[in-house]
Amino acid sequence: MRKLLRGTVFAFLGLGIAVVGLLAWNIHTFNRLTDEAPIAKLRFTQLAPQIFSVELRSGDFCRPQTFRLYGDEWRVDARFLKWKPLANLFGLDAMYQLERLSGRYRDIRDENTQQHMAWEIGDRPEIDILRAAEKHWLFWSPVDTSYGSSVYERIDPDRVYTVYRSQSGLLVRSESAVPAHYEGGTLVINIEKDCP
Repeated sequence: MRKLLRGTVFAFLGLGIAVVGLLAWNIHTFNRLTDEAPIAKLRFTQLAPQIFSVELRSGDFCRPQTFRLYGDEWRVDARFLKWKPLANLFGLDAMYQLERLSGRYRDIRDENTQQHMAWEIGDRPEIDILRAAEKHWLFWSPVDTSYGSSVYERIDPDRVYTVYRSQSGLLVRSESAVPAHYEGGTLVINIEKDCP
């Protein structure tokens, strides 16, 4: 009887540890799936009506690139590789590659008649893992899907735009580019340290 009772206690203890472990793993996965990380920063200087110079920082944020854009808005495109849920549980997060920076016009007539410029901003890999996975892994691939994601926003030279990657694609947030200013009677000083 004691052996049976002791075995039952150990079984319940083991089951409890397994449940707590699964819950912890689930919470860990949830945190990772909602993770956001900055991947690009953009600052604009207006050169003429609907013509802007943009400073783009990506990668380690230490080497700015400068481009000319036409339009009222900017757009960044990226390619994403999303893993199947089981691969996420084992630590594989969505991967991305920046592809293109371009200008846009708010008015569709301008979009169809005015000057456009697009710039390649990502490094092209020597070996395209996406094509290799699609061609050789077939239905056994740990890759769930590969897709493009874009984010665009109105150009305001008084704002600094930060593009973030998440598990589902790109998103953008902006903040004042003015180093020190008052907001609601409070002095706000922006301190930037882009390079590690």
